[in-house]
Amino acid sequence: MTRLAPLSPAGPESDLSAEESSADGPPVTRWWRARIVVPSALALGYVLNVLFRLSLVTKQNFPTANPDESMYLVMARILAGRPTTSIPNDQVIPAGYSLLISPALRLTQDPVLAYHLVMGTNALISCLVLPLAYWGLRRLEVSRPVAYIGATLVTVVPPVVFYSQYAMADTPLPVLILAWLIGVHGLFSEGTRKRRGLFSEGTRKRRVLFALLGGFAAGYCLLTHDRGGVIVALTGLVLLVALVLGRAPRIATASALALLAVMFVLKQLMTTWMISQIDGAAPSQVGNAVFETLGNPHLLRRTVMRMIGHLWYFITSTWGLGAVALVVCVCAVLSSRFTPANRVVAFLMVALLGGIALAAAAGLPNDHRIDTVVYARYLSLLVPAYLLAAVAALYHVRGWKKTLALGVAAGGVTLALAAALLHMASKQWGDWFFVLWGLPDATFLTSLVGKGWDGFHAAYATVVAMAVFAVVMLLRLLGGDRRAGLATGVVGVVLVAFAAFATVTVTDHVNKEFVADRLDDGTGFIEKAGIRPGDRLVMDDDVRWEIRMTTSYMVLDGRVWTRFLLTKDAPPAEANVAVLALYDKKAPATASWPGAPAGWHVDRDVRQGKNEYVVWRRG
Repeated sequence: MTRLAPLSPAGPESDLSAEESSADGPPVTRWWRARIVVPSALALGYVLNVLFRLSLVTKQNFPTANPDESMYLVMARILAGRPTTSIPNDQVIPAGYSLLISPALRLTQDPVLAYHLVMGTNALISCLVLPLAYWGLRRLEVSRPVAYIGATLVTVVPPVVFYSQYAMADTPLPVLILAWLIGVHGLFSEGTRKRRGLFSEGTRKRRVLFALLGGFAAGYCLLTHDRGGVIVALTGLVLLVALVLGRAPRIATASALALLAVMFVLKQLMTTWMISQIDGAAPSQVGNAVFETLGNPHLLRRTVMRMIGHLWYFITSTWGLGAVALVVCVCAVLSSRFTPANRVVAFLMVALLGGIALAAAAGLPNDHRIDTVVYARYLSLLVPAYLLAAVAALYHVRGWKKTLALGVAAGGVTLALAAALLHMASKQWGDWFFVLWGLPDATFLTSLVGKGWDGFHAAYATVVAMAVFAVVMLLRLLGGDRRAGLATGVVGVVLVAFAAFATVTVTDHVNKEFVADRLDDGTGFIEKAGIRPGDRLVMDDDVRWEIRMTTSYMVLDGRVWTRFLLTKDAPPAEANVAVLALYDKKAPATASWPGAPAGWHVDRDVRQGKNEYVVWRRG
């Protein structure tokens, strides 16, 4: 089982190609070894993947996944130097992702064009998974062709592509996770030594650079999302132990710890500054909700049920390969036959999976949504790392008995999670809300057996995922030991095709339908309401929630407020447009605001479908 390590010590100090090892069969064609081939292939693959992503979002003109998208976009507009405005839910979340997309909002005042630029930025960031995944697999001593195929696979899988189609922090997180794990592994990979107990100068410098990469990536995760708190805590723990025990050059571990501290302070300063720019804003309360739930014994069963559901979704969304990686990582943690670097990274992968699943299970609200129990999003950042570990395991495992045992163990983990989930939650789903956007991967799987896109079927999703996994393991077993690399490459090609098909299908049935359904909340509202450049818009709290969330971004060069205009609040002095809901179709437009201040008049009366509102203007 020593060949099943999630990351190998191969690196700059030990850069022998896996294809040069006689244990893996005949050598690969020499042209793969030419210096120009790999960089050119990675550059071409990167460009093609960017174009693929852009082709999927050509008709997305405005934020639809609210309030998250609007929250990030509002902070991005402020970081871009544009006028402040209200923020959805009045909570300031980490602004690291908003900082990355803020240049797009500096270039134009047109909200639609700006959103297109944000989608372009997302594609450029998300596709960095490709070179990082290739680097990771090469450190796993996987041959160049198989590493390239595996890197392509993790770049096109639905959990990675889906969230990059929205202005959300989930876009850069998979990239940061790969950089973090590579950095940590490089820090703990022992190189040559001059003499007993002393690291060579070249080794020390290399490990310092890896330490800084890992520390920066972990710290930027904290700047990007609350999940980064779990990552920083685990990284800090590992670095402190290494510093005390001398498991790595102390200058390297100390540098990484110092960088973590700097990033933590920077996050606090960014949050404080952002709160000062937005009236009535406060820090995010997600962390408080997590600890309050974990401290409540009455919510223990709910937390456990959700944690199982999140883990189940993660495993099925990776078609069982996530379970392969999990089994390998647990083996690495428990076995001294693995290298220290492998064991550290395996520990981080297992601990992060469990830590995020637990935090999400405790922190999500009690909203009676099915996807709250089987949530896809919060663990999606780990999908590339786990798929890479699975590809490397399939590449290196030898002997049909070990291969079969690995497949049986992974299948057993998946089926055990499914059984526990069905036992704890299936009776409640009939009364809960099905939200397709929150369950794209599972719904895609069930659609393959004719269950459609309008319901959740955990058992069918498990069966289909296991069928895909069985095909993968069968192909790998057919390769035996002599053709292990070829068999893994074939598995990778098959999965790349399946992943691309899944991603396009999910886009057609989830993203595009979601955008079409939200049209009247985005550009449709701006057009029908007659919103002009520079308008300063106040909206009554009874106006549709979706309109209020989206408009906080769409009025890019103006400003938006939400007030209780009908009951207690006067419009802000700077406001020149007001929007109020109209519930009585037979009533005149003026009835929408009986207490309208002097100087305000009805400008638009919109009574179409679910959107019925009256637009007032001052003067």
